[in-house]
Amino acid sequence: MLILAPSVCGLFKWRQFEPEVILLAVGWYLRFSLSYRDVEELLAERGLHADHVTVWRVLVQSSKKVGARTQAP
Repeated sequence: MLILAPSVCGLFKWRQFEPEVILLAVGWYLRFSLSYRDVEELLAERGLHADHVTVWRVLVQSSKKVGARTQAP
């Protein structure tokens, strides 16, 4: 089980999915150059059913936050 710092969990406050799921989806999307539908299928294989538009919204919002946090000095 992945335990995230409170500062990281705060980035995803009021989201539909848990922070761990969001980070997993963002990681897949960015690392493997997957499409939104591919990420949707990977989540569905793990029992998380989300439409590709929902995946798109979450990835657009979250990838900006994750990118800003990883590039900060």
